[in-house]
Amino acid sequence: MSLTLLVESNPRIIDIYMLNLSTYVGLDIMVVSTVNDALQVLDKQPFKLIISRASMEQKNLAELIADKMGQLQLTIPLFVIGHGVYPKLATGVLSGSLDLKGVVKGAAQALGITAQQMAQKKVDDFFPIHSRYIQMINFPNTDLYEKTAEGQYRLIAQSHKKLDHSTLARDTFFYVQKLDRLQMVNLITSELISLLEDKDLNPDEVIQAGASNLELLSKKLMSIGITEETIQLAKKSMTSLSQNVKKNKELGKLLQRMLSNQAGYLFRHTQVVTYVSLHIVKHIDWGTPEQEDKINFICFFHDIALENDVQAKIKNKEELRKSTLDTREKNLVEKHAQIAAELVHKYPHAPMGADQIIRQHHGMLNGAGFSDHFGANLSPMAIVFVVAEEFTRIIIEKENGPYDVKEMVKHLKTAFPTSRFQKMIEIVEKITF
Repeated sequence: MSLTLLVESNPRIIDIYMLNLSTYVGLDIMVVSTVNDALQVLDKQPFKLIISRASMEQKNLAELIADKMGQLQLTIPLFVIGHGVYPKLATGVLSGSLDLKGVVKGAAQALGITAQQMAQKKVDDFFPIHSRYIQMINFPNTDLYEKTAEGQYRLIAQSHKKLDHSTLARDTFFYVQKLDRLQMVNLITSELISLLEDKDLNPDEVIQAGASNLELLSKKLMSIGITEETIQLAKKSMTSLSQNVKKNKELGKLLQRMLSNQAGYLFRHTQVVTYVSLHIVKHIDWGTPEQEDKINFICFFHDIALENDVQAKIKNKEELRKSTLDTREKNLVEKHAQIAAELVHKYPHAPMGADQIIRQHHGMLNGAGFSDHFGANLSPMAIVFVVAEEFTRIIIEKENGPYDVKEMVKHLKTAFPTSRFQKMIEIVEKITF
């Protein structure tokens, strides 16, 4: 395996990189976590690749490494991650450390490893995963094995069954069947990302972590329901979405950041509808901090039952009918509001009436299907959400802009002609792009 130097101080990101780079690319990784250690170790090991933060300890780390490499006359590929100064000799750069596809692809390209070579890499029938990673998960998505003294592999945990961590040995290896290894590695990676704190991440990484956490939570809610584990992840994710609104005064910049980080439609939709909804509630005469919390909660959970972007893009019954989704998926899309509302009904201390607004967010009182119009019995908060969601749909369709607010507002006024909706739309018109 190719010896790679990883310069990173966040222990969770170190684990994420070591797990993914060894699994996908087959790298042997040496980790250092300070600037001095990074500079001192360069001439002591025959590194084939260096992966480094752009900055660390308020220093231009990658530039310092590049200068040191010049002094030592080293021609090692240097892959730089994060915000900061990118030296000219950098082989590749990424603004966010959680773009794992970019990290894996960049490392492979730097070493001259092709996608075909990675796919054809020889793997034993049972793939080892260290116990410290297994400790991260409560519900494995594949069967889990241990190796006996006789060299046999004994099943110790079944897929999707709760793990009893007290029975698992520490500082050892467990095993999954080779065809299941990527599935397990992806799950562990998602769990590790969920443990990262926004304060330790740059803005690009916050977006990347948010998208990963939303996907992880959706899967957990659909498999294990409302538990202390899913509640904590939901609270963390909702806080992150609202903080992104506060930190980004211009919606266009936030959308461009999500696009540049390849955030999927589901996450972009959830983030933008949160932005627009909070803007309306903050500027409406009856808006309060409690109402802001309520709309933030509704925005987060309204599509939580959906599994992918294809499902999320369907906005009416005709699109659902014409879609190529199978019967199970069509049924899920049709009833996703109902399913989400039922989850919210079980959520402890959920804002009063949140489940009903989620149930009706496509105009159907029971949460099943799509209505062609919205009735006069909608609450003011429901109207906020309906307007925000339609505005969000228009914005995301524009993607890279330009964002003609007057034209978008004109569409809203035509779609929702009654006075109750018009008041909300006038507030939307003041959003800054």
